[in-house]
Amino acid sequence: MALTIQLFGQFKEMAGSPTLQVEGAADTDALRRKLETMFPELQSIPYLIAVDKDVATGNTVLKPAAVIALLPPYSGG
Repeated sequence: MALTIQLFGQFKEMAGSPTLQVEGAADTDALRRKLETMFPELQSIPYLIAVDKDVATGNTVLKPAAVIALLPPYSGG
């Protein structure tokens, strides 16, 4: 199952594209491992994974049609 990951901020620059295709990640833990293998610098950057517009707070099952986004660290006031 190929997943399309939407990228923002520094992740978009890192991948050189606003989206990324990832194969074989059944859940967010597996997706993190795959992304950190593809982009080792992610291991030192805090980031969040959103699934269907909700931030995944634990390991979340990924469905083929899920809208997945990789969110960079942010701050605001």
